[in-house]
Order: sequence, then C-alpha cells, then structure tokens
Amino acid sequence: MGERLGLYVIIVLGEDVIQIIDAASERDGWDGPLAATGLGAFGLLAAICTLSLLYGTNGIPRLRKGALAPRPAMLLHAVMTGFLVALATALGSAVAHVDDVLPKGQHWLLCGAMAGYFAAGLVTALPLADRSDRVWLLGWALPCLTVSVALAPLGVGLPAWATIWILVALVCWQIAYGPGRSGGGPSGRRWGRFPRPG
Repeated sequence: MGERLGLYVIIVLGEDVIQIIDAASERDGWDGPLAATGLGAFGLLAAICTLSLLYGTNGIPRLRKGALAPRPAMLLHAVMTGFLVALATALGSAVAHVDDVLPKGQHWLLCGAMAGYFAAGLVTALPLADRSDRVWLLGWALPCLTVSVALAPLGVGLPAWATIWILVALVCWQIAYGPGRSGGGPSGRRWGRFPRPG
C-alpha cells in the first residue's frame, strides 16, 4: 500500500508540473521573472517530493513505516494530497502572473496549501513521537508553519517568485533540519534518516 500511495503522490506532483508548463507555454518568451517563478515552482515540487517520499512513508513527511494502521494512513494521505492539488492551482496562477503581484485569493491559496501541508506533517508525527522527541519535532515544523501562515497576510504585495522561493526555503529547512547534528532528537532515533526504497 505504501508504494501505491507514494506513486499517487508522484502522479499528483506530476500534475503540478503540468500546470506550471501549461501556464508558462502561454507566454511569448522567457524573461527574468518567469525564470525565477518557474525554477522556484519546480524547486518547491522537488523539495516536497524529497520530504514526502525519501524522508517519509505513504507520501507523508517523517512518518515511520508501520507507525499507523492502513485506514488512518490513507486518510492522512488524502489530506496531504488535497493540499498538493491546491498547490498545483496556485503555482499555475503564479506562473501566469509573473509580471505583477499574484491575485490575493491565489496568494492565500498558495500560502494556505503549504501551511496545511506543514500542519498535516506535524499533526501526523507529533502524537507518534516520544515525549523527548516532541521538542525536536516542534523545531522541525513550527517555524515553517508559522512563516507560511504569516506570509499569507504579510506577503500579499510580494511578487509571485519571491513568495515561492520563501516556501522553497521552508521545505528545505524541514529536509535539512538537524538530524545529523541532533541524532534525530533526544531519544537518539534518527527521524530524518529513513531507508531508501528498493
């Protein structure tokens, strides 16, 4: 089941890529803002793929294999992919509006989709962690959740590419967050290191 759910996440991310390409193909030519927006959107999807599939299970970041029964895992997977579908719409709109500020509704959708993605990862991992690991997990998730929520009202005037690159930095924070230095939390488990598939 885990392999099939992971494959579904890959398909959803592929649809996100199609949205970006379709929006970019409607423009006459490449320029700086389009390049920055397009590369940022691809970078965001690649970072999400890394976090969800290489550092998680069933497409859910930081979820340990076998930690959840199949039905809760499928429910959480559905929630997570729902946020990725919303992200696809927002990224397509961002590429279509590279010359001006992203419409307010689309900006809120972009930030809200990522905030939901971060929140779902935290809600999944926190109850399954030992008490000593919870502080580590809060440091992993809360900064990203807080910044993405604050970015919705405070970043309305930012160009689309700037918003996207801030979100890329947040996902990269979760990928790089201290497993090598902290040992994966006080209990010594390496939350950041999961066996590679295959």
